[in-house]
Amino acid sequence: MTPDTPIAAARPDVIDEVFDGEAVLVHLRTGFYYALSPTGTAFWRLLAPGRSPAAVAASVAGATGRDEAEALAAFAAALVAEELAVPATVQAEAPRPDELAEIPAGEPTLQRFDDMQDLLMLDPIHDLDLDRDGWPVGRDGTPVEPAP
Repeated sequence: MTPDTPIAAARPDVIDEVFDGEAVLVHLRTGFYYALSPTGTAFWRLLAPGRSPAAVAASVAGATGRDEAEALAAFAAALVAEELAVPATVQAEAPRPDELAEIPAGEPTLQRFDDMQDLLMLDPIHDLDLDRDGWPVGRDGTPVEPAP
């Protein structure tokens, strides 16, 4: 993967939520969850729709004057290595100015946790067919019919 390769969130395997300016990502297939720093959260929001680290770095430089190319490339590589992001098939539009308004200074970090892995893997949410209607699917991939 190069900095010019657009990446996107690895949906439906990855879900995310932001709490007090910091994102928590859950990889439903592996059971790992991740905490992102405030800067990592800002970069995740910019990369996840399908943008390249180089395009985001250029937008950030234009809006803030900061050169984040190296940090963005390393952060994107970590997201791909953890299977939280995958190469995107289509590059998303450039970020809007309001998306670039408040990017905190600091390193974009990603911290992995496995202390809830057993619980996350036991929870049937990881067996939902999120591409269709959210209905549970069996281990063989076929929809599970509701009990009468």
